[in-house]
Order: sequence, then structure tokens, then C-alpha cells
Amino acid sequence: MSFFDDAQTFLKQKQSNQSESGDGFLETPESRQALEKELRELYENATWNEINKAIDWGMEVMEKPYDKKLFLQKIRIKLED
Repeated sequence: MSFFDDAQTFLKQKQSNQSESGDGFLETPESRQALEKELRELYENATWNEINKAIDWGMEVMEKPYDKKLFLQKIRIKLED
């Protein structure tokens, strides 16, 4: 196999993995509201405004589809005291 064949195989596998694991994280307004509530429970001292700013920042920094675990790690620094 050449380099391009290997790359094409890798991309196909990655796309199939993403489609299987795609749980719709932050794809709908309802999923965003659920994340806001979850973050409010985790970070009780954070205001709703801070939570929304952190989510918006995370969406700007990361690429779709968002991985929930990575997304939460990224925005944690914005929400912790």
C-alpha cells in the first residue's frame, strides 16, 4: 500500500467511528440546555452567564463533532474558581 492508500483507509475508519459514536452532543438546543444544567450542578459557583460563555468558547476552539469528554476538559479551566 502506498501512503495515500493508508491515509484513505485511516480516514474511512475515522469517519465510521465518528458516525457510530456520534451521540448528538451539542447538535440541538436541547442538548445544549442539558449540558448547561449538568455544568451548573458540577460548578455551583459559576453563573449562567459564565457557563454560556464557556460553552461558546469551547464551540469556537474545538471542531465538530464535539467529543464530550474533551469538551468538558477544555471548558473546565473557564469554570473552576
